[in-house]
Amino acid sequence: MNSALACFGEKTTAAVAGFLLVIVGIVFFGLGLTVLPIFGFIVAIPALLASFPLLRVAFKEACEYYGK
Repeated sequence: MNSALACFGEKTTAAVAGFLLVIVGIVFFGLGLTVLPIFGFIVAIPALLASFPLLRVAFKEACEYYGK
């Protein structure tokens, strides 16, 4: 299989999930500053922390599962 396409689905899924978690984190962080102080931060901080590993996997050059 072509090495460029070997883990395209894995990287795409990780990128989409990572960006969605970043957006959710930013939205709830903004809500935490304005409307929902406690609840906003409770949702925002884990969402932002969970997005970093997903985005790191999405932009890594090597695939973990295909031994490349």
